[in-house]
Amino acid sequence: MNRISAIMAIQDYILDIKEPKWNWRMSRFEQCSYSRWAANEVLKYVRSHKDISPIMAIEEFIAKMDYFSCLNPNSSYGFSVAHDIAEDILDIFIAAQ
Repeated sequence: MNRISAIMAIQDYILDIKEPKWNWRMSRFEQCSYSRWAANEVLKYVRSHKDISPIMAIEEFIAKMDYFSCLNPNSSYGFSVAHDIAEDILDIFIAAQ
C-alpha cells in the first residue's frame, strides 16, 4: 500500500470510530476516546516517518505502545488500547496487499 492510500485508509478508519458521548458509561467513553486518540497518533506517525513504509511505521508504533503500556500501571490502559488499534489498522493494511 502506498503512502497516500495508507493515509486515506487511516483517515477512513478514524471516521468509523464513534465520537464519545458525555452520557456513556465511563468505560465505554474511555475506550472510544483512547481509540480515536490512538488512530490519530498512528496517522501522525505514518505521516512523519516518510523514510519507511507505512506498514513498518505502524509496526514501530505498535512496539512503542507495547513498551509504554508496561512502564506505568496508571497509564497502561491508554497505551494498550493504542497498541490494539494500531494492530487493527496493520491487519487492514496487510489484508489489502
